[in-house]
Amino acid sequence: MSRDRMSAKNKKRKSKGFWSVKKRQSSLRRALCCEGLEDRRLLAADLNVLDFAPTPSGFVVEFNQAVDTSVLNLYDAANGTFGPSDLTLVGETTGPVAGSAVVEGNRLRFVATGGVLPEDTYTARLRSADDGLRALDGHSILDGEFTGIFPSGDGTPGGDFEITFEAQPEAIVVGMPDFARGPGQAVHLPHAIADELVESGLPIHLSNAEGVTSVLLTVTYNPDMLRITDVMLGADAPDGSQVMINAEAPGQATIAFFALDPLDGGPARILSLVANVPRSAPYGEAHAIRITGLEINAGLLAATADEAVHVAAMVGDANRNMRYDVEDARLVARVGVGLDSGLAADPPHVDPAAEVRHLYPMIDAVIIGDVTGDGTLSALDASDLLRKAIGLPTPGIPALPENAAPISVSLSPNTVPENEPIGTVVGILSTVDPDEGDVHTYQLVPGEGSADNALFSIDGATLRTAAVLDFESQSVYQIRVRSTDMFGLSVEQTMQVFVTDVNEAPTAVILTPSEVQENVPIGTVVGTLTTEDP
Repeated sequence: MSRDRMSAKNKKRKSKGFWSVKKRQSSLRRALCCEGLEDRRLLAADLNVLDFAPTPSGFVVEFNQAVDTSVLNLYDAANGTFGPSDLTLVGETTGPVAGSAVVEGNRLRFVATGGVLPEDTYTARLRSADDGLRALDGHSILDGEFTGIFPSGDGTPGGDFEITFEAQPEAIVVGMPDFARGPGQAVHLPHAIADELVESGLPIHLSNAEGVTSVLLTVTYNPDMLRITDVMLGADAPDGSQVMINAEAPGQATIAFFALDPLDGGPARILSLVANVPRSAPYGEAHAIRITGLEINAGLLAATADEAVHVAAMVGDANRNMRYDVEDARLVARVGVGLDSGLAADPPHVDPAAEVRHLYPMIDAVIIGDVTGDGTLSALDASDLLRKAIGLPTPGIPALPENAAPISVSLSPNTVPENEPIGTVVGILSTVDPDEGDVHTYQLVPGEGSADNALFSIDGATLRTAAVLDFESQSVYQIRVRSTDMFGLSVEQTMQVFVTDVNEAPTAVILTPSEVQENVPIGTVVGTLTTEDP
């Protein structure tokens, strides 16, 4: 290619930017780039798309209200439990894109698995249906028709949202792998060095390190799902390199790295984050990890930042029961041979009208089931899970987090006034547990001290009355409560609830006797007044 042609091509690319929306109608580019939220018409009763923003790893959709995630799926089982995918991304050349969807308030973020989108033209589609994109109240499905101006819709619920955009990543991509690690686990992702599997924290890698001398970036994440505490030099960082981290702000870690001399070309793991998953992280939920503020060589080299998905589940736990068993191997094998498109439902082979458990219908199965770390699902992954289930060594599957049983349960406050309506809050249950951040569920159970269980109910960690309590009839009640941690260990405890007396109004006035003879003088005693008072 001549220098003039190359310059023209680079100039054209620079003017377009990394990401652009293909102009399907004359107003589309204005709608995406120039129109402010304050100028958009809002259809409060319907579910509408307010904005669509391509990202290097996929896209983000903003709605005018929260969506109902209980019916969303990107993947399905062979029995068709969930039906068609509610979100698809297809490249003209690359074809369907595998990825995961993460809900962030009124936003839905799609992140492609395994790296940024290759250069191509892509079409994103959101499915409008009762079992697809609908409002959280469950009454309004997506009004998705898009004519180039936001918000989407024609005023009548129904119609898929569809839009086309172009991806043009830079030659240097900075990112980290998608991964699954569960509550209480450290994040050590294995990779091969000289054919040996080595654990090295959460790596940050460059797709092409040629000429790189310094990197500045900020990793943003959900601090309820992940904690980044430190950084180390990666396996490919040359001698003399230095790195420093500022992780003081929750959910944010700013990292600076330099090498004394420019790095050689090719992929390179230059950094490794020290991270762990809080015990309180909701099991099976996911969040996006983003790299922002990226500068290579103080901005002299252009680069694209990739996003990653972290699922707060133990890698290989395909049936989402927080342990390893033979069913994990079977479910992974079914996806590997193409029977199921993902780890969506359990069991995956019964009549779809039967009751099934939702597993990971919005998560690419590779993130959960790829225990060998090769980026695919195969018989090797199922084999390793079988080995884990029977106690044989499996280097790619970390040990379950150590867990101690809860010690005691308490209720505060433990008093309630008499005569209050059913559902009145008595107090909040809490648990003493050696495992910091452990999550507990509570239930009333039979046994010694459970005589009055039927008069109370538990809502989450809140104890409520299930009857109108009367101080005069009974002032102290006994209940028996079980607290179970997220790994199934529990403690039971008997506790008392005290009913306090309330000054109640008199109910009657009685005169005894209530008769008197006629013509008696003034001042004659008729009878004695008494009052009935509870």
